[in-house]
Amino acid sequence: MTLTLTHFTGTETLELVPRLRLLYANAYSEPPYEMSDADIEQFEIRIIKHAGLDGFALVAGRLDERLVGFSYGFTFPPGRWWTGVKTDPPPADVASGPLFAVIELGVHTDFRGRGFSRQLVDTLLAGRPEPFASLISRPGAQAHAMYQRWGWKKVGTTQTYPHWPVEDIDVLPLEDSKLGLTFEDEPRS
Repeated sequence: MTLTLTHFTGTETLELVPRLRLLYANAYSEPPYEMSDADIEQFEIRIIKHAGLDGFALVAGRLDERLVGFSYGFTFPPGRWWTGVKTDPPPADVASGPLFAVIELGVHTDFRGRGFSRQLVDTLLAGRPEPFASLISRPGAQAHAMYQRWGWKKVGTTQTYPHWPVEDIDVLPLEDSKLGLTFEDEPRS
Protein backbone atom coordinates (compact mmCIF):
# COMPACT_ATOMS: atom_id res chain seq x y z
CA MET A 1 0.00 0.00 0.00
CA THR A 2 1.32 3.39 -0.99
CA LEU A 3 0.49 6.42 1.07
CA THR A 4 -0.87 9.29 -1.03
CA LEU A 5 0.35 12.61 0.40
CA THR A 6 -1.52 15.83 -0.32
CA HIS A 7 -0.70 19.43 0.64
CA PHE A 8 -3.57 21.60 1.85
CA THR A 9 -3.83 25.37 2.21
CA GLY A 10 -5.52 26.92 5.21
CA THR A 11 -8.81 27.33 3.36
CA GLU A 12 -8.73 23.74 2.12
CA THR A 13 -7.90 22.53 5.63
CA LEU A 14 -11.07 24.11 7.03
CA GLU A 15 -13.10 21.67 4.91
CA LEU A 16 -11.14 18.75 6.41
CA VAL A 17 -11.55 19.75 10.07
CA PRO A 18 -14.35 17.28 10.93
CA ARG A 19 -12.29 14.38 9.55
CA LEU A 20 -9.09 15.68 11.17
CA ARG A 21 -10.87 15.91 14.52
CA LEU A 22 -11.83 12.23 14.35
CA LEU A 23 -8.31 11.25 13.34
CA TYR A 24 -6.81 13.39 16.14
CA ALA A 25 -9.12 11.75 18.69
CA ASN A 26 -7.94 8.31 17.58
CA ALA A 27 -4.25 9.20 17.30
CA TYR A 28 -4.15 10.68 20.80
CA SER A 29 -6.42 8.14 22.50
CA GLU A 30 -3.63 6.02 23.98
CA PRO A 31 -1.11 6.64 26.77
CA PRO A 32 0.69 8.87 27.41
CA TYR A 33 -1.83 11.27 25.82
CA GLU A 34 -5.36 10.00 26.47
CA MET A 35 -6.88 13.29 25.34
CA SER A 36 -10.17 14.32 26.91
CA ASP A 37 -13.20 15.53 24.98
CA ALA A 38 -12.19 19.08 25.99
CA ASP A 39 -8.67 18.53 24.57
CA ILE A 40 -10.17 17.30 21.30
CA GLU A 41 -12.44 20.36 21.17
CA GLN A 42 -9.38 22.57 21.73
CA PHE A 43 -7.62 20.85 18.82
CA GLU A 44 -10.50 21.84 16.55
CA ILE A 45 -10.42 25.44 17.79
CA ARG A 46 -6.61 25.59 17.35
CA ILE A 47 -6.49 24.19 13.84
CA ILE A 48 -9.23 26.55 12.64
CA LYS A 49 -7.26 29.49 14.09
CA HIS A 50 -3.91 28.23 12.79
CA ALA A 51 -5.25 27.67 9.26
CA GLY A 52 -5.40 31.45 8.83
CA LEU A 53 -1.83 32.14 9.95
CA ASP A 54 1.16 33.00 7.75
CA GLY A 55 3.08 30.03 6.45
CA PHE A 56 0.35 27.53 7.37
CA ALA A 57 0.73 24.13 5.71
CA LEU A 58 -0.95 20.77 6.23
CA VAL A 59 -0.05 17.44 4.69
CA ALA A 60 -2.57 14.61 4.84
CA GLY A 61 -1.92 10.97 4.06
CA ARG A 62 -4.51 8.67 2.51
CA LEU A 63 -4.68 5.01 1.67
CA ASP A 64 -7.26 4.77 -1.07
CA GLU A 65 -9.79 7.31 0.24
CA ARG A 66 -9.17 6.69 3.95
CA LEU A 67 -7.48 9.52 5.83
CA VAL A 68 -4.80 7.81 7.94
CA GLY A 69 -2.51 10.64 9.04
CA PHE A 70 -1.74 14.34 8.97
CA SER A 71 0.84 16.86 10.06
CA TYR A 72 0.61 20.64 10.08
CA GLY A 73 2.39 23.75 11.16
CA PHE A 74 2.92 27.43 10.47
CA THR A 75 5.63 30.08 10.58
CA PHE A 76 6.71 31.69 13.84
CA PRO A 77 8.04 35.15 12.91
CA PRO A 78 11.37 36.29 14.39
CA GLY A 79 11.04 36.70 18.15
CA ARG A 80 8.10 34.35 18.58
CA TRP A 81 8.64 31.20 20.63
CA TRP A 82 6.51 28.55 22.31
CA THR A 83 4.16 29.47 25.15
CA GLY A 84 4.69 28.17 28.68
CA VAL A 85 8.49 27.95 28.34
CA LYS A 86 10.19 26.61 31.47
CA THR A 87 13.80 27.18 30.31
CA ASP A 88 15.99 29.85 28.78
CA PRO A 89 15.17 31.28 25.34
CA PRO A 90 16.24 29.29 22.28
CA PRO A 91 19.77 29.44 20.84
CA ALA A 92 20.40 32.77 19.09
CA ASP A 93 20.61 31.25 15.61
CA VAL A 94 17.18 29.66 16.11
CA ALA A 95 15.62 32.74 17.75
CA SER A 96 16.68 35.01 14.90
CA GLY A 97 13.85 33.27 12.98
CA PRO A 98 11.61 32.84 11.19
CA LEU A 99 10.95 29.30 12.38
CA PHE A 100 8.53 26.66 11.11
CA ALA A 101 6.51 25.31 14.05
CA VAL A 102 5.27 21.76 13.59
CA ILE A 103 2.08 21.79 15.64
CA GLU A 104 0.63 18.32 15.13
CA LEU A 105 1.43 14.90 13.77
CA GLY A 106 -1.27 12.29 14.01
CA VAL A 107 -1.43 8.81 12.54
CA HIS A 108 -4.40 6.50 13.06
CA THR A 109 -3.58 3.68 15.50
CA ASP A 110 -4.35 1.07 12.81
CA PHE A 111 -1.60 2.44 10.56
CA ARG A 112 1.36 2.96 12.86
CA GLY A 113 4.72 1.31 12.35
CA ARG A 114 4.67 1.69 8.55
CA GLY A 115 6.84 4.80 8.21
CA PHE A 116 3.87 7.08 7.57
CA SER A 117 4.85 9.55 10.30
CA ARG A 118 8.23 10.13 8.67
CA GLN A 119 6.66 10.57 5.25
CA LEU A 120 4.16 13.11 6.59
CA VAL A 121 6.76 15.20 8.43
CA ASP A 122 9.34 15.04 5.63
CA THR A 123 6.73 16.16 3.11
CA LEU A 124 5.54 18.95 5.40
CA LEU A 125 9.11 20.27 5.85
CA ALA A 126 10.30 19.82 2.25
CA GLY A 127 11.00 23.14 0.60
CA ARG A 128 10.21 25.27 3.66
CA PRO A 129 11.96 28.67 3.50
CA GLU A 130 12.61 28.86 7.26
CA PRO A 131 16.12 27.84 8.41
CA PHE A 132 14.80 25.77 11.35
CA ALA A 133 11.74 23.80 12.37
CA SER A 134 10.64 23.27 15.95
CA LEU A 135 8.12 21.08 17.71
CA ILE A 136 7.07 20.02 21.18
CA SER A 137 7.36 16.37 22.14
CA ARG A 138 6.34 14.51 25.25
CA PRO A 139 9.08 12.47 26.96
CA GLY A 140 7.99 8.86 27.29
CA ALA A 141 5.91 8.93 24.13
CA GLN A 142 6.96 6.85 21.14
CA ALA A 143 6.97 10.02 19.03
CA HIS A 144 9.57 11.61 21.35
CA ALA A 145 12.09 8.83 20.67
CA MET A 146 11.17 8.90 16.98
CA TYR A 147 11.99 12.61 16.68
CA GLN A 148 15.32 12.08 18.41
CA ARG A 149 16.20 9.31 15.90
CA TRP A 150 15.33 11.70 13.07
CA GLY A 151 17.84 14.30 14.33
CA TRP A 152 15.63 16.72 16.27
CA LYS A 153 17.53 18.20 19.23
CA LYS A 154 16.14 19.31 22.57
CA VAL A 155 16.68 23.02 23.27
CA GLY A 156 14.29 23.56 26.18
CA THR A 157 11.06 22.60 27.91
CA THR A 158 7.54 23.97 28.03
CA GLN A 159 4.16 23.35 29.61
CA THR A 160 1.58 24.49 27.09
CA TYR A 161 -1.45 23.98 29.32
CA PRO A 162 -1.58 23.68 33.13
CA HIS A 163 -3.13 20.20 32.94
CA TRP A 164 -0.44 18.92 30.53
CA PRO A 165 2.99 17.67 31.61
CA VAL A 166 6.25 19.49 30.90
CA GLU A 167 7.36 18.64 27.36
CA ASP A 168 10.56 19.05 25.36
CA ILE A 169 11.07 21.74 22.75
CA ASP A 170 12.99 20.24 19.83
CA VAL A 171 14.63 21.93 16.85
CA LEU A 172 15.79 20.67 13.44
CA PRO A 173 17.87 22.64 10.92
CA LEU A 174 16.17 22.79 7.53
CA GLU A 175 18.96 24.29 5.40
CA ASP A 176 21.79 22.11 4.12
CA SER A 177 24.27 24.70 5.39
CA LYS A 178 22.89 24.32 8.92
CA LEU A 179 23.07 20.53 9.05
CA GLY A 180 26.48 20.54 10.72
CA LEU A 181 25.23 22.51 13.73
CA THR A 182 25.17 20.81 17.09
CA PHE A 183 22.75 21.73 19.82
CA GLU A 184 23.11 21.23 23.52
CA ASP A 185 21.64 17.95 24.70
CA GLU A 186 20.15 19.69 27.72
CA PRO A 187 18.73 23.20 28.08
CA ARG A 188 21.08 25.95 29.09
CA SER A 189 21.03 26.76 32.80
